[in-house]
Amino acid sequence: MTRVVSSSSILLTNGRIYRSAWDEAPADSIVVSDGKVIWAGAADAAPGADETIDLKGGVVIPGLTDAHIHLFAIAHARLQVPVTPRDAASVSAVLALLAKRAGDISSDKWVLGAGLDENGLAELRLPTSAEIDAVIPDHPVLIRRFCGHVAVVNSKALALLGIDDDVTDPEGGTFGRSADGALDGCAKESAAELIFRAAPPMDRDELIAALRATIIDSTRMGMVAAVEAAVGFTVGFDDEFAVWNELRKAGAVPMRLGFINQLDPDEAAERGLKPMPDADWQSISLKYFADGIVGARTAAVSEDYADTPSRGFFMRDEAELQRVIGEAHASGWQVAVHCCGDRATDCIIEAYEKAQAAHPRENMRHRIEHYFVPPDGGLARMKALGALVVTQPSFLTRMRRSISGAFGPRSDRCYPGRSVIEAGVTYIASSDAPTGSWSPWDGIGDAVCRASDSGPAIGADEAVSVRDVIHSYTVGSAIAMKQEDWRGTLMPGMAADLIVLDRDPFATNVARLKSTQVLLTMVRGAVVHDAMPQQGTWRSARHSA
Repeated sequence: MTRVVSSSSILLTNGRIYRSAWDEAPADSIVVSDGKVIWAGAADAAPGADETIDLKGGVVIPGLTDAHIHLFAIAHARLQVPVTPRDAASVSAVLALLAKRAGDISSDKWVLGAGLDENGLAELRLPTSAEIDAVIPDHPVLIRRFCGHVAVVNSKALALLGIDDDVTDPEGGTFGRSADGALDGCAKESAAELIFRAAPPMDRDELIAALRATIIDSTRMGMVAAVEAAVGFTVGFDDEFAVWNELRKAGAVPMRLGFINQLDPDEAAERGLKPMPDADWQSISLKYFADGIVGARTAAVSEDYADTPSRGFFMRDEAELQRVIGEAHASGWQVAVHCCGDRATDCIIEAYEKAQAAHPRENMRHRIEHYFVPPDGGLARMKALGALVVTQPSFLTRMRRSISGAFGPRSDRCYPGRSVIEAGVTYIASSDAPTGSWSPWDGIGDAVCRASDSGPAIGADEAVSVRDVIHSYTVGSAIAMKQEDWRGTLMPGMAADLIVLDRDPFATNVARLKSTQVLLTMVRGAVVHDAMPQQGTWRSARHSA
């Protein structure tokens, strides 16, 4: 249930109020007014307020920000057939779900599936176009792997898209082929992107509704803000940008949002875009993909993968990539780059160094997304630049099998946490959902336990404390958005963006962190999610000091 409170002041009392992740003397009451915190302390000293919320022992912390999430992709997937391992545990089960959808629609309609992860299938592989053809011969079929970097299609879809066995691989991508050279229905990276862009668009109104529902569901997990990590990644920039703008016009959005635009600087300029700091609808970053992903063995690494005689590849020429990053930097943009392999990360750190040397800037806060396989000496260089590591701890659980297969004993170096903090680099945990777990509590749990709930801990020495990771989801993510001066803690004068939890994360057995429930979420001083016990929770009488 959602109660939007319009009172000018609200007292939350009878709880434990952590003003920051490092607060070791929590208050029992807090007062917010006109969107800001105005006081926190003992209940008997509280100033007057128009409304009172009895927390009934609930725990308050600053609201969480997911600094790298794909809300659009989550919404897009809601309109497709879910084929995650949770929905189907084998290739045949995946095909059965898709065939059922085909039976419900006319043959001119596409059958779209989302969430495919071969690591959770009995066969440990993706379906082939031949297998799809055998059960769905008349409909075009397009399946999106959960990462968004891989597409699987059938012969009907390939024919409609004008793709045949003579197609050549585009720069930064590959089409899968069988032993005889025929297309097998799989496309990776830029080849997959070509397919995703060419597929028929979703119904605009349905997509906007799904996007709003996705945002509302995010607030129920404790998110008060999120950064859309690549506007354009799912169906192309202009279409996605139009949907976001229509969403904003349709009414107030119950969350602060930031946007990273997947554009070169000249493309941004053509659209009249420039860095725009905004408390609720921020657009200050441009996004680039240096390499691919570990799951598809397309991440650019410096040593062969343990199970594949390759080292991945760059998505575009390295010199060209560095040039574009330099232009974005010179134009005043914050730059965010997807880097999974150490070879790619080293290239991007060098690009940031060159850009800063050519056009010195203060407070640039360029980002490296993922930092999956760290390059030697990379953190010292990142510290010198003031660059940020935006990482996704839940990948340790979600990609356990893939990480182990790709790196063997080298897996313990993946997704560093503790070493990032000790190097003095800003550590920012996030989800990258739908690739990682949407729930921030899964990410918090994996940052602390290094996925030990699903097997041996991966890189146990890289574990961080609960306070470290909650700090990263509050202050750290605000730093990524250059908003830490006014939100991220619950000190007087800061934004009244807070959440009420059913347990104290700083005193809870770490094995139970992932089970944390959010009872209430407040953004801009208004309650946007309310699952508090109803009886006696609210009273209208004015509280007097």
